Amino acid sequence: MAEQYYDLEIERIVGEIRRLGARRILIQMPDGLKGLALYLENELRKRAGDLEIVFSASPSWGACVLEDLEAMEGGFDLLVHIGHIEYPFYRPRHRTLFIPAYSNIEIPGDLVENASEMLMRRSVKKVGLFTTIQHARQIPRVAMILSKRFQVVLHSSGSALVGCDYSKPYSLRSYVDAYVIISGGIFHALGLGLAIPGKPVIKIDPYEGKTVDLTEEIERTIRKRIYMIYKAMDARTWVLIDGVKGQNRSWYRRYLRELIEKRGGRVIEFISYIITRETLLNIDKPDIDAYVVLACPRIPTDDLEDFHKPVLTPAEARMALTSRVDSYTLPW
Repeated sequence: MAEQYYDLEIERIVGEIRRLGARRILIQMPDGLKGLALYLENELRKRAGDLEIVFSASPSWGACVLEDLEAMEGGFDLLVHIGHIEYPFYRPRHRTLFIPAYSNIEIPGDLVENASEMLMRRSVKKVGLFTTIQHARQIPRVAMILSKRFQVVLHSSGSALVGCDYSKPYSLRSYVDAYVIISGGIFHALGLGLAIPGKPVIKIDPYEGKTVDLTEEIERTIRKRIYMIYKAMDARTWVLIDGVKGQNRSWYRRYLRELIEKRGGRVIEFISYIITRETLLNIDKPDIDAYVVLACPRIPTDDLEDFHKPVLTPAEARMALTSRVDSYTLPW
């Protein structure tokens, strides 16, 4: 059963419902957890009685885009956001309970040993250890295994990362030789490598049950990103696409507009909840030369990296507009 793989902290949700006297509940979950809706509704009704429970069908990539205003305008007493912790750059406008959905999957020791072997081949001595929030409970055990061969460096404020903020591993860059990250998929691991070029990155994937050295793939990605930056250097007409709520970077949009206009360029600005290939195709015209997505660094580097025109992160746009490509940075 899928619910066995995650701790949904149902008793904590029930406790908050009772504390607030809430009867109308809006629940927001990532697509990968939406299949738990029936189980979760049954468990909440069993423990908290007759409730109105509504699930958001919208995509949920992070706590940066909460359904908080939707919950408030819809008259819901409580928003339960499952799958992420509170985003550091956006304060909820409505009562919100964050449930991280910690994984119940214990990381096999052989995956950690495989990571150790990969690090040994790179002559690593000091390792920075990070994770997505789902696997934060595994950090002590993984750190203990790694510490048999390496000095493991943990950040003082925790090892959990969000996809557009790599300030924690960045602050350790002078103290470690490489990074190990526990995560599914490639988004967080790739982002870590792009944010701190030149350091090996080893990913332990509990879902696929394998350990991967992503160092070469990160280096290839950086070369591709720098190629996109060079292609954008001669751009005259730019589209700046910003996000909403925690993905809205209007201050950076103004900064990029100033850089573009100082070079004699033109700017068209958009704001959107969802930014996809279709979004860009609907906007695209022959005289548009380059796009900048300010909402989320995943969109240019993952979803639109092969678009027929340059699609850049904010930092990549800054590099193109200032002609400073000596030091690649992500995302700002």
